[in-house]
Amino acid sequence: MSQAAADALVVEGNSLFRGEQFAEAVEKFERATIVFPQHPLAWKGLGHALLCLGRPHEAAPAFDRAVGLRPESATALWGGALAHAELGNKVVALNYLRRTLALQPSWITMAQGVPSLQPFLMVAARAADLIRKGIGAYSGKSYRHTDHDLRSVEIGRLANSPVFNQWTFVTIGLSNTEWNEPERPRVELILASTVDHEVCGQILANLAFHLSETRFFPEPGTIVRDVVGALNAGDLSQRLPHVYVRSPRAWNLHLPLDIGPPAITLAQVFPISEPEYQMWRTGGSARFDQYFVENAIDIAELRRA
Repeated sequence: MSQAAADALVVEGNSLFRGEQFAEAVEKFERATIVFPQHPLAWKGLGHALLCLGRPHEAAPAFDRAVGLRPESATALWGGALAHAELGNKVVALNYLRRTLALQPSWITMAQGVPSLQPFLMVAARAADLIRKGIGAYSGKSYRHTDHDLRSVEIGRLANSPVFNQWTFVTIGLSNTEWNEPERPRVELILASTVDHEVCGQILANLAFHLSETRFFPEPGTIVRDVVGALNAGDLSQRLPHVYVRSPRAWNLHLPLDIGPPAITLAQVFPISEPEYQMWRTGGSARFDQYFVENAIDIAELRRA
């Protein structure tokens, strides 16, 4: 059979779709894809009909086929963004949504009204994309606030970064926080560690929740007390209870990641001891930074004395 036959089936499918006869429309679109597998409108129509039936698992690959055949189709990209967002495929959903809005900028208002797409329109979505480009692809894990189940932050983890046999941990979500001073850049936190341990993610999550709640901007050269101590992480919480904030250097990143508005940047944090905190209070941040350099202290080593 020919493309003409598939065209006729697509016309019938579209008519059924407009009449909200979605199951019948699925049958027409499916037949069209069988008759002529390279028909982008058939795959797109199939995706939308399946989505209206609440079948995103089947709709997503249909939209993928439609986009593959016609990458500039805003309606296929939009449907793909919706389906993949429903499935939790964040990277694909974000990619499709950005491509949709590049083709149809006015659709951002429509996207803002879709709950499953709202997270992809936040600053953290842009930050995540920039961090992947800057340090590489990472695996992510969500950490929930102990007192607020609806509050969470994602922590990315990347092996052999910033150097071999170290791990990078980075927040994805703190950059959604607006500071009391509107000129401040949005910030994500990054930590390097010689040990691959759950506590690294907990340190960043605990600090991110604290900064978001207090609206305390993590200015390089400042210290936040008891971030690690509050975790009750055994010996680590006793040895290195506080965290110091500095500009990240080991990753060789050009900051800010985005000039904005709003600007997006990174702040490195690492645990410090109570005597080191007292040293910082006495000598200031410049002398404190010099102390680590002069003594060749590896700030990524969480097992240090």
